[in-house]
Amino acid sequence: MLRAALVVVGAYLCLLGAVVHRQVWVAGGVTWPWGLVAVVVVTALVTVAAGEVMRIGGAWLALGWAGALLILQWSQGDSYLVASDWLGLVFTAASLGVIVLAVAARTRLGP
Repeated sequence: MLRAALVVVGAYLCLLGAVVHRQVWVAGGVTWPWGLVAVVVVTALVTVAAGEVMRIGGAWLALGWAGALLILQWSQGDSYLVASDWLGLVFTAASLGVIVLAVAARTRLGP
């Protein structure tokens, strides 16, 4: 049951991140992607917390996150939540990167 909950949390985290990562703030002619930064930080924190709940909790969360991303990409119609621009690519790469780092730091073989 806990594994399924972590998969659902991962999927929810991805769907929420897909919406929020596109938020920007323009100041002084410079565009600041605050949504992207917030999504990556929250993804890292939730993945670390999942690893504390269960030894490979971060991996179960990653499964839900990746599954939700695939569903978004393969969905029918014109969904541009995760577009192929720099924001979408950084969202995908940075989020997966912090998930991999959090899982690798927590998961160890042996006792």
